[in-house]
Amino acid sequence: MSDAGGLTDLAREVHKKNRADARVARLLCRPALPGHFGEFVASRVFDIDLCRTAVQKAFDGWFRCGDLNGKTVNIKYYTRHERLLDLRKKQEDRPDYYLVMTGPKGKAESSRGRTRPWVIESVFLFDAAALVLELRRQNPTKKIGVAAWVPVDLWTKAMIYPEGVSPLLSVTDEQRDLLALFAASAVG
Repeated sequence: MSDAGGLTDLAREVHKKNRADARVARLLCRPALPGHFGEFVASRVFDIDLCRTAVQKAFDGWFRCGDLNGKTVNIKYYTRHERLLDLRKKQEDRPDYYLVMTGPKGKAESSRGRTRPWVIESVFLFDAAALVLELRRQNPTKKIGVAAWVPVDLWTKAMIYPEGVSPLLSVTDEQRDLLALFAASAVG
């Protein structure tokens, strides 16, 4: 029997990945998926009380302290920062804030031959209502929804890590240290 183009090696690596995913899932108390990873990290770093269920409509939890105490937040984690953001279409379905953690910058292009490690290089905090208003002001015909393209200047204004540009939330030294645990240099 032939190896059929490397299937034996692939099966071996998939078994390793499945064992690692099982360990990660035990820590997350949810399946080892990027979105659950992002929610777990954000909840610990930014003191967010997550909803009991992972399918809550519009938001993932509430901030528990500071100026944002009690405000709803939708947490997004993207393995690459491609300037895309999944936004809720209906105003009544939107959270107060979008907290977005991303891996390295990159273009939305083919994934062929690439990897997408779970690293955090940047964190952004968007006021949801203000973001949608600005997107509509800049381009009234643009659709708001899944994979909405957000201009660079809005990402820059929303950055809270590694640089504290946004006035919405100041990242403490302790939070910075926790986020740095997931930097590409620390992980790989």
